[in-house]
Amino acid sequence: MSNPVQGRAQLRKLMQKEERIFLFLDYDGTLVPLAATPEQASPPDRLLETLGGLCLSPGLRVAVVSGRGIDDLKSFLPVPGLYLVGVHGLVIRYPTGEEAWRNGERGEIRARVNKLARKLEPLVGGKKGFLLENKNIALALHYRLALPQEAVEVMRRICEEVRPLLQESGFIMRSGKKVLEFCPAWANKGDAVNFLLSDWPGALPVYVGDDETDEDAFRAVAGKGLGILVSQHPRPTAARYRFTGPGEVALFLAEMIRDREYLL
Repeated sequence: MSNPVQGRAQLRKLMQKEERIFLFLDYDGTLVPLAATPEQASPPDRLLETLGGLCLSPGLRVAVVSGRGIDDLKSFLPVPGLYLVGVHGLVIRYPTGEEAWRNGERGEIRARVNKLARKLEPLVGGKKGFLLENKNIALALHYRLALPQEAVEVMRRICEEVRPLLQESGFIMRSGKKVLEFCPAWANKGDAVNFLLSDWPGALPVYVGDDETDEDAFRAVAGKGLGILVSQHPRPTAARYRFTGPGEVALFLAEMIRDREYLL
């Protein structure tokens, strides 16, 4: 891993030469700023218009790849032509409206999630600033509003008491920005990216994301495409380029629409 470089103009030049591009975008922290609670991170109308324009651009496919549940993504992003990838790649919703479950048996995974939820609820119940989000096929514990000292203690107890159950159920615990996620071990954004790319061979993959869970996708596109980290400051990553925040991502997406017009 190395520190990425800023270079929106350089990226545009590289992409202008490509007839086909598959653009993959994380949601929270990439398309929209991180919010105190998941429901507050709604997209502005301008972003929806931009995504709609991208989906109509020649030689371009667009997917939003997120840890969120697919229903959340459908609610926030009612954009025709957009691929939606939920729960780190477990569920894919195609532009046709068809939904594909990638791995595992849904009912069995839901039962394991509910068992995990029953184990976690007593650890955070009654504590301010914690939000346990049950996505049916994964769990997310948000603690952005919790007191730091209490968050540390809760994380310690979770590691002690929940880890054996995770191993038993075939789940893993992923850490993000003020969130812990519990999902099947095979849920992987990089695998989801490769799966979609296999249906459109020869396309240049471009992945834009901000979190540790996006590193799998950065590694998936390394050597054959472009990885772009969204971060105010440089940090070690498998991505080669960096944008400073969702504002710069929005500029980049608008520029992409203009750059693709020459293909018409």
